[in-house]
Amino acid sequence: MPDRVREARQELMRVGLLGEVRADGLIPDLILRSWRRSISNSVDGSAPCRRQHEIDTDSVLCRAAGPVLDRWQQHLTDTGTTLFLSDRAGSIVARRADDNRLRRRLDNAHAAEGFDYSEESVGTNGLGTSIVEGRAVYVQGSQHYNDALSELVCAAVPVRTPAGAVIASVSLGGPVGTASRLMVSLTKEIGQQIEERLRATARPQDLALAMSFMRFTNSGRPTVVMDHESLLANTPGLPYVSVHSHVMLWELLSSHDWSSGDTARLLVEDTSVEVVARRVLDGPRAHFVLNFHDLREPGPTASSYAVTGERRRSVLSASAPTSAPTPAAETRRAVALVEGMPGSGRATTARTLHARRESGTSLWTTVVSSAEDTPWATLTERLAEGTDVLVRRVENVGEHDAHHLSRLVAGQRSATQGAGRRGTLWITACSEYAPAAVRRIIDGIGPLARTETLARTPERIPGLVRDVLQQADPQGRHAFSPAALQALVQWHWPGNITELVDIVTALVRDVPTPVIQRRHLPERLRDAPPRRRLGLIEEAERDAIIRALDTAAGNKSEAATLLGIGRTTLYRKLRQLGLDGDESALQQTQ
Repeated sequence: MPDRVREARQELMRVGLLGEVRADGLIPDLILRSWRRSISNSVDGSAPCRRQHEIDTDSVLCRAAGPVLDRWQQHLTDTGTTLFLSDRAGSIVARRADDNRLRRRLDNAHAAEGFDYSEESVGTNGLGTSIVEGRAVYVQGSQHYNDALSELVCAAVPVRTPAGAVIASVSLGGPVGTASRLMVSLTKEIGQQIEERLRATARPQDLALAMSFMRFTNSGRPTVVMDHESLLANTPGLPYVSVHSHVMLWELLSSHDWSSGDTARLLVEDTSVEVVARRVLDGPRAHFVLNFHDLREPGPTASSYAVTGERRRSVLSASAPTSAPTPAAETRRAVALVEGMPGSGRATTARTLHARRESGTSLWTTVVSSAEDTPWATLTERLAEGTDVLVRRVENVGEHDAHHLSRLVAGQRSATQGAGRRGTLWITACSEYAPAAVRRIIDGIGPLARTETLARTPERIPGLVRDVLQQADPQGRHAFSPAALQALVQWHWPGNITELVDIVTALVRDVPTPVIQRRHLPERLRDAPPRRRLGLIEEAERDAIIRALDTAAGNKSEAATLLGIGRTTLYRKLRQLGLDGDESALQQTQ
């Protein structure tokens, strides 16, 4: 007997994505939509499912779903069906099958923990399609896009967090001979029970975030709700958030002075994006609701927000100076000085400002050192040729050479005024460390921009880490976990940017895993105290937890056993003491 469903699927593959097939009511619209997405994603319907290696079987999801799956496995004994649970990416994280023979058959078919059943990977199937559609699905036989699944039937539903975001899917599957529409009702009941356990086991702070998300979000405005550990974002808000921006924004908002009101404005440096942040005190601790708006696009303007007690601040990019000049101020300068402490990014700031001028001239650089003579004559020649020159670390110019610097600066100003020279003299200096004669020259120039130390501008650290990773790991093989990045933000960086560059470069070289965790950091960074001052008892607890985690190689369950406390208690203390682990409760986006 011909398989009309398979023939319809093959006809759609032949005529292409925009082609039409005669389904004659045989193919549900949901299945047709999924087939078209599968074609659009260039899914190979004959390829086996791929194995994913990074599967967390001890996640919040698995702990909530486990007892539900176990109970239903007993109810479904001898039915020939199997329960599957996938994460929100479509990878199977749990499976409940009747007997060993069935489990072996499923293993051979790659229907096991760790295999990718996303629609993008294997095409139309229960687990992946229910996530994309956001609703219950029933896929039978040749309705599956992958030929290896054509002898199966499955019903699946998405599983949602208390905020409504899809966190997983659960499906009930079996041979085509077990097909029944009752499978959909059973799967819905199983999904609801898992969602109830997620709500029951969620921490009060997670529920507070979920309530704020439902209260303040709408489909048209980019919105993010966040605390120290977690964030919820609607679809328009997704482009504005990442691990780096989460840590940076948290650092800025938690250090903001909220005494004048519960709302603040921030402007993302070098962009037209404005962030309106609202502090929310519902729940066990404060969290923030962020609305993003590109000022170049039509829509709500700054004055459209009901903002009281606001204060505008800049979210500084990695290379941005702490105080940046206006373009008009830049063009008036024959001598441009960037002042700040050594290692605070003075040279990077000077290069950024030079690039902004779009003058088309190159930037020739020399570094002043007590160990080598400074090529003063060469500097003058380069400037005369029209080349921009950057002289770094002028504070190292000795008293006996100060007249060379004075003559270079005076000659540059005089020649520029006479239109006899096109080059700009860029200088980086630290007045505090300079000899008296050099300090007078620095003071006479006046800074075009100032840079701050990383200890005073920790919000710059996530962006700097991203930039260093791009240089040290151009293939993008490594990323920092949120906990590791937070540890970098907490460190006071006595060596400033140089120290940061050295540490990130060493981690990229030495850490074999793709994700750099807190445990991979140097000991002094792992043990960096949070920015609030701890009491004596808290310090003792913190030291004991660090030792236990080191002994247990980062395994929290084992560390809790060593400390003689429950795992939940350990998680709570990790949060309180600024040692948050890499597991986050329901860190999902919508």
